[in-house]
Amino acid sequence: LVGENRIIAKIGLDMLSKGPHRVGLQSLLDVCGLTGKTIDSYHIGFMLAPRVNAAGRMSTPDLATRLLLASDESERDTARSLAMQLDAENVRRQGEEAEILTAAKKIVQSDPDVGARSVLVVAGEGWHRGVIGIVASKLVDAFHRPAIVLSIEGEVAHGSCRSISRFDMLSALERSGHLMIRFGGHKQAAGLTIEAARIRELRAAVNAVADEVLTPTDLMPRLRIDGDLTFRTITGEVASGVSSLAPFGAGNPRPVFAARGVEIVDGPRKLKDRHLKMALKQDGRIFRAVAWRAAERQEYLTEHRAAVDVAFSLEHNEFGGERFVELTLSDAKAAAS
Repeated sequence: LVGENRIIAKIGLDMLSKGPHRVGLQSLLDVCGLTGKTIDSYHIGFMLAPRVNAAGRMSTPDLATRLLLASDESERDTARSLAMQLDAENVRRQGEEAEILTAAKKIVQSDPDVGARSVLVVAGEGWHRGVIGIVASKLVDAFHRPAIVLSIEGEVAHGSCRSISRFDMLSALERSGHLMIRFGGHKQAAGLTIEAARIRELRAAVNAVADEVLTPTDLMPRLRIDGDLTFRTITGEVASGVSSLAPFGAGNPRPVFAARGVEIVDGPRKLKDRHLKMALKQDGRIFRAVAWRAAERQEYLTEHRAAVDVAFSLEHNEFGGERFVELTLSDAKAAAS
């Protein structure tokens, strides 16, 4: 999201927020609960796009095509119905994805032939091919290693690959190409088809490449912090200044700041069993904070609640017609003595 891409995305987001829209897109915004809201990259990445993509992943992309092409007012009922179908397909996609991700993580954690390797290669019978790419991405996020997820259908397996910045996945597949029926992609993401009987050979081959090019430090996740920011210096003006750098994404990541010796004065409490919410205090100032997908860290944060160092980004939130600055935590650790 730099250069002309950033300009196109920024203008597009403004237009999505202001309207007016064709009935198809308006119906999708209605179903997502986004009508009248300022649309940002989060809404696209986690609400609108997943519903559009769910059609092709779970059934037929024709559903999304018909919805987005619906332009006449007389098609409003049809568009509403299509938007509801996409919403239902997305719920089904989330269920399939969660089931496969749980099974894949169990394999990584219980089978040393998989989990002890630099590249995670997991396979399962009948795993839905529409979601294995998302599962591969989530394995990369969870273990910070390249991942290949394969769906076995009879004697053939279809795979989806995702990587980390230090590992060229396509190059690894090219060096293992004799094992596969077909493959293609780029450095960070690829797809392949292979005989199911050769999955073990593929695992050995791509890991042989990884052992040549990756070091243990390459497999350690890194969080890049832009600078320290004390709570006393956080104002609505500062948060607005950061927001003006949006839209954020590849090439233009959201700035991450650090505050040290922060007290957790309320919480951390679980939010929807997956996230944590809390109130943080430093120098007499208190901010609400959310840590997404961090429920497993509740005990650690509770234990060290008297003083933690936090890495966070600034967000504007609205509640009851009031706009306030909220922190999104990227990470936290016990404060350095």
